[in-house]
Amino acid sequence: MPVIAASEIRGLAATSDKQLKTALSQWLDNPPRRIDRLILQCLLAAAPLKGQVRSNCGLYLASAYPARTTMGALLEAVCVQHKQPKPFEFVNSVSNAAGFHIAQQLGIEGPNLFIGAGEQVWTHLQALANLDLQDDLIEQALLLVCDERGDFCVQAVLLEGETAGAYASSFAELSMGIEVQRINL
Repeated sequence: MPVIAASEIRGLAATSDKQLKTALSQWLDNPPRRIDRLILQCLLAAAPLKGQVRSNCGLYLASAYPARTTMGALLEAVCVQHKQPKPFEFVNSVSNAAGFHIAQQLGIEGPNLFIGAGEQVWTHLQALANLDLQDDLIEQALLLVCDERGDFCVQAVLLEGETAGAYASSFAELSMGIEVQRINL
């Protein structure tokens, strides 16, 4: 799968949601409202690739955790306080909420999948995308990995065409030889 574009966003854990929204507004005309940190970070990593993404692209997103703050607030309200969740918390607690917003903002109409990130996350995302590419469901695949352990890093690659060989095991290996759009906050 040839990589045609890549981006990476890095920031401190102390980076505020307001700073993320300000950075995102530089890439998107109408960024969505009422989104959580995971969605903001993933959108910011995907936005620089918007001009190269076609509508029949598949979206494959991975993170070790759903949005921690949102999930924590939801669990606190429901399990501890025995209250109904707030609509914002409920909607954004669905792991695929980030994928929904990315697809909406980039005009993606292909498959949209969220998985838990493990040690071989890049290999797994490529394998999933390759199945859809082989079945001619899509022409491109947008792969994103969000890592929020301590400071955060979200990496995105846009692939085109299927592969019959081995998969790359890291973002560095996937993006080797192409210019990576980097955002540091």
